[in-house]
Amino acid sequence: MMTSNYASSVKAKRLLNYLVKSPGFVSLKEILETFSISRRTAFNWLKLINQTLRQNNLDEIINVPKYGYKITNQTKKKLLADTGIIETLSRYSQIKSVNAADRQIMIVLMLIGENKYCSINVLARKFSCSRNTIIKDFKALNERFPQLKIASSRFGHRIISDESTIRGVIYELLLYQNKLVFKFIKHLDFSITEAKTIISTAQKQLEMTFSENSIEQLAYLLTFTRWRIEHGLCIFSTAGLEWIKTNTSNVLFTCEKILQSLIGKKVPRGEVVFLSKFVLCSQATKVNCVKVDLYHNLDSIAQEIIFRYEQLTEQKISDKLFTQVLCNHLYATFFRVKFDLPFSSNEVDEIKRQYPELVKFTAVACAPLEQFLHKRLSSNEVALIYLYFGSVSHKNYQDFSDMDKLQRAALADVLVVCSSGIGTSAMLYQELSKMYPLIKFSLPLEIRDLPQIFKRSYQAKLIVSTANLNDTVYPIPVVNVRAVLTKHDQSAIEKLLCQKIPRKIEHNESAVNSLVSIINEYADVKDENGLRTSLDRFIFPKNQKSVHYNLPTLSNLLSANRIKFLHNNDDWNWQDVLHFGCEILEQDGIIDEYYCEKIIHLIEQYGPYMLIANNIFLAHAAPDTSSKKAGIVLILLDHPLVIEACQQKEIVTCMFVLSPGMKREHEKALEQLIDIVRDKENVLRLLKAKSIREVRQILLCF
Repeated sequence: MMTSNYASSVKAKRLLNYLVKSPGFVSLKEILETFSISRRTAFNWLKLINQTLRQNNLDEIINVPKYGYKITNQTKKKLLADTGIIETLSRYSQIKSVNAADRQIMIVLMLIGENKYCSINVLARKFSCSRNTIIKDFKALNERFPQLKIASSRFGHRIISDESTIRGVIYELLLYQNKLVFKFIKHLDFSITEAKTIISTAQKQLEMTFSENSIEQLAYLLTFTRWRIEHGLCIFSTAGLEWIKTNTSNVLFTCEKILQSLIGKKVPRGEVVFLSKFVLCSQATKVNCVKVDLYHNLDSIAQEIIFRYEQLTEQKISDKLFTQVLCNHLYATFFRVKFDLPFSSNEVDEIKRQYPELVKFTAVACAPLEQFLHKRLSSNEVALIYLYFGSVSHKNYQDFSDMDKLQRAALADVLVVCSSGIGTSAMLYQELSKMYPLIKFSLPLEIRDLPQIFKRSYQAKLIVSTANLNDTVYPIPVVNVRAVLTKHDQSAIEKLLCQKIPRKIEHNESAVNSLVSIINEYADVKDENGLRTSLDRFIFPKNQKSVHYNLPTLSNLLSANRIKFLHNNDDWNWQDVLHFGCEILEQDGIIDEYYCEKIIHLIEQYGPYMLIANNIFLAHAAPDTSSKKAGIVLILLDHPLVIEACQQKEIVTCMFVLSPGMKREHEKALEQLIDIVRDKENVLRLLKAKSIREVRQILLCF
């Protein structure tokens, strides 16, 4: 629609309403006098109106010289019956200076909202860009939303996906905290507040406690659902109904009541099942609506995942509270994978960018959940699980269960507010504490905690929040950030801290001098300069990420003489194969004679836990004096081998024997190995390989 700006389109809507209500022709003079506009503006408004009418397959305005302008009776009836067509003028005016990502989302929302064909020419005019740009946008949309079917014809483009897919796309955008989709749903003229109240009230019946983000996302999804149902666009498929009925309690009944409360009438059973799935998939800090068997299964899986992650990364994170937190999170992951509902968020994108190697280790650790589901977890789900691991510190994780957090918050310099659940809360708290060790941060708070804090005698000078807070509401400044801080977030925080708490953020040499003086009173310091340097690094750490540039690669560690094809027979057991691999490393001075027994002890104690892909086993122990250097041996077996321990049984045809070195020098090579074995085609090629050269081509081409 050719309009210069949003204001013009709103006024053009007023003219359209005027023409619809007029019984006959309206002269140009009447239009000019009624709206106090120039001839040029009047003609622009009429042009806008005609373009909107054409888009909706309606007759254009009749223009008869000397008489004026008139809307046909048939068009009047259509417009009066569907006020949304008139609203189109103000909702979708021509937009200038929009970046490609936003433009693509707006195109999707337009197609969903108008539910009809939209031509490339119309879109090009609307966004003030070329046809080629719009064509590229549709290609990008096919990649961004592969599940969304967008048909193309001589009439233009139109979404032809089923209703559940369209709702899924809307929910995905809500997860991303996309401002455009929030604005789109707000324009539907339904109460978001009412939907939030209904969801919040339903938590007790559901026996779930949602994060604040989940409540908001569900409320907006529910509002969109209401609008679709009232326009006759319903979901009728009840796939998953019996499973939900069997494995959860009270969820279907509560979701049916939610929909009836909001819509005011009985809805198709498919709508109840659909909402139930998204309720179960939402992040929650408490989940008591699943049956006992599923609870026990996921609790055991959470413990297995933690153990495998500890073995891979040598981090000790086992903790009763953390296990419960991870288990609660795994419910949402389990249901999303079970129901084929994708997960996306800004946080997981940032995690994948900042911590790629640890996300890959997490993917291997999550094998028990994949086996339970008989499905591979997406990279987004794996990254979200790593977010929980990344938030853990054995020294302070228990702090997050402190019941007196409000009193502690009153003494804090900075209040940390989160709405995404304990994982993101903990990671944000950890990051801030490491970046600014002299500043006292509150334990993660919820939005509803803030009014209580400000009623007390508080010391805070700043709020750092992952929830979108309006700083005019609170007595101290607010900086809104992501849970996994970006460079932009760090810059914004730093700027405000410099203003509000300069002495605790600037490099204050006197602080180091004071500490050195105190230490000198009680100890004989032989290297004062070294002490100063160490204190300086401790108090003002450089926020540098670990790098792998100097670590050996898979190519460095897996030479041709360490790739072996073993013609095993019934006389060989897994211990024999392991000894065979360890002997090669021992001869090369990589390990000592005790390393093999340490691996055997781990397998006998915990079972064959380190299966990194189907039929591929990674045998290794923790870095210590028995692991002198980093090294790898690969053994390919011509007969499957059974590894059985701790009432667990795995079939193996390929065994990697890994020595991590004394300082975890294996991390780069392990990251590359995981990249390879997470690809099913690579695994099949590896297991079928017949020569060392072929194996090296598969493994060392990365």
